Amino acid sequence: MVPTSLWSKESNKKPETAKKMAEYIEKRSKYPDQVQINLRFRDILNPKPGEHLLDVGCGSGVLSRLIAPFLEPGGSITGIDNSPGIISFALEQASKDNLVNLIQFKVGDAEDLPCQDNNFDSVFATRLLLHVNDPLRVVEELIRTVKSGGKIALMDWDFETLTVDHPNRKVTRKILHWRTDHKDGNNWSGRQLFSLLNANGLKDINICPLVSIATDENSSLTQSIRHAASGALDQKIITEEEYNAWMLELENRLQLNHFFSSIVYFIAIGISQ
Repeated sequence: MVPTSLWSKESNKKPETAKKMAEYIEKRSKYPDQVQINLRFRDILNPKPGEHLLDVGCGSGVLSRLIAPFLEPGGSITGIDNSPGIISFALEQASKDNLVNLIQFKVGDAEDLPCQDNNFDSVFATRLLLHVNDPLRVVEELIRTVKSGGKIALMDWDFETLTVDHPNRKVTRKILHWRTDHKDGNNWSGRQLFSLLNANGLKDINICPLVSIATDENSSLTQSIRHAASGALDQKIITEEEYNAWMLELENRLQLNHFFSSIVYFIAIGISQ
């Protein structure tokens, strides 16, 4: 059974909650590992001047803003998110970056997009499918809105590919297995992107694995590992003694520059028939 994702809760539409989540997305996007992943996604998507793109589950608009300048002249990007508060935040960020002439943001449901058929040159959903109830339906909607011959691009991590160099294998496995199976959505989503595209009859499907590596504090992955350990403690997956010893070793490795962790993101791109 896939655990309910924090990001899919109805409470996220409340203004105060939405603002905090949007600010979190922006902060996370500035970590070097996330910058690297986002730039690589943009390069693989390969946006061209004059194209019209759709960013589904756009959040605060990080990728929309990163891609938009490459669509000039004559192109545009539309971002969709189901939270009015997050869309409002995204509009503010686009305005600060002087990109409102290139980006349009709309409130909408990924499983029922407020977009016309055959309307975009490329459509994409990043870090989204692990959080939705029906990923197949979302992909069907992406296909509906893209032009014939257009690109459909998906990106998610696979949390069970996460590695941590830690001497206590037993506790490490407890933490990571709990995090994979019981927190924040379908953490096997990355490995399932190929079948989602293939099941919908897309052609020329290409899978690009991106290995994200953390060796210090300045990484979103390092923060994710800390959150996983504290969550496992809260849920009594590990004891307080196990948690304290495991975290002490982790912090020592960070201080001595001996820390290493990695995770794989998968990008899947197919062409609409």
